[in-house]
Amino acid sequence: MESMMTVRQVAELLGVHENWVYDQAANGELPSYKLGGTRRFDPDEVRGWIAEHRGADGKQPERRESKPKKRSRPKATKPADVFQPRLFE
Repeated sequence: MESMMTVRQVAELLGVHENWVYDQAANGELPSYKLGGTRRFDPDEVRGWIAEHRGADGKQPERRESKPKKRSRPKATKPADVFQPRLFE
């Protein structure tokens, strides 16, 4: 019998962040066991989960492209009509 996998090992296997693994396990989407204060995963169950979530043709689902974030300018904290003395001229 193989030893149980850690969150980090599952994250590396799936190519996702550890937080995603925790979230999926806590929601019951990803089969896991809570031993003490840690999550552990049965390698056979993880492989089964991977097989279930692949497409019918055996390919992995395509990832959605992320939209680039718009950078916004910080908003002015003071009204424009407030006089600010100049220190240097």
